[in-house]
Amino acid sequence: MTCWKTINLSKDIGQSRILFLSIITMIFVFILTYLPINLLLPNNRLNDEHFIIFVLLYISLLPIHKLLHALPLLISGCRVSTKIKYYFMIPVLEVKACNSIKKGSMIISLLAPFLIITSLLLLSSLSFTSYIHYICIAMAFHIGLCVPDFIFIKHLIFAPKTSMIEEFEDGYEVLIDR
Repeated sequence: MTCWKTINLSKDIGQSRILFLSIITMIFVFILTYLPINLLLPNNRLNDEHFIIFVLLYISLLPIHKLLHALPLLISGCRVSTKIKYYFMIPVLEVKACNSIKKGSMIISLLAPFLIITSLLLLSSLSFTSYIHYICIAMAFHIGLCVPDFIFIKHLIFAPKTSMIEEFEDGYEVLIDR
C-alpha cells in the first residue's frame, strides 16, 4: 500500500484556526438552538437548581465523545486501544485504532459521536424544557468539539473508495493499493 495523502489538521489548518472555527460554531449553534426554542416556548420557566449536574455533563462530554469514536470500530471488528494521558494534571482519554481502517468505517466512526450525542441532547431538550439553557450550551459545546471531525471527514470524502486509513503520531495517512 502506498500513501495517497497525509492528513495532519494541526499542520494543514493550524490549532488556532481550528479553535477559532470551533468557538464560532459553538456560538452559532447556541443561537440557532436556544432562540427558536425560547420563541416556541415563551411561557417556559427556566430552572437552574441542578447546576452541578450540568457541570458533570459538560466535563463528561469529551470522554464520551472519544469513546463513541471507538464504538463503530469495535462493532466492525477493529481492535481499539484506550489510554489515559495527563496534560497539565488533567486526565485526557486517548483512543487509537490498532490497525488500518476502511474509509467507510472511519467516516462512520467520525460521525457517531455527533449523531448519538446530538440526538440525545435534542430529545432531552424536548423532555426537560426547564433545563433547555443547560442542554443548548452542552449541545453547542459538543458540536464545537465535532468541528475537527467534520474537517477530517471533508478530507476523507475525496479519498478513493477502497482506501484505508492509518493513524500515526501526528495525524492520519490515507493508503491505497497500487
